[in-house]
Amino acid sequence: MEQLNELLARANLGPWDSWSMQYRVLAVVVGLLAAYWVLQLLLPVVFRVLRPFIFLAVILAAVWALFPTETCSIEILSKIPKLCAR
Repeated sequence: MEQLNELLARANLGPWDSWSMQYRVLAVVVGLLAAYWVLQLLLPVVFRVLRPFIFLAVILAAVWALFPTETCSIEILSKIPKLCAR
């Protein structure tokens, strides 16, 4: 665990707002691909049922990563506390 903390300290990852746009998009895409792969391995039947909702979540996450303030200006999405907390 100590080595992991050392690697994170060397990476100098600050708050999400300090990341450049390329790293934000890369982090979102890698996270969504990992979640997709885990769901596909663990829950194939549930995954087939949830596929349209996951597709919408991927699109929403990509739009939010590129345009966070514009996404939070949408009334329905502005009520989600984790999405638009600033």
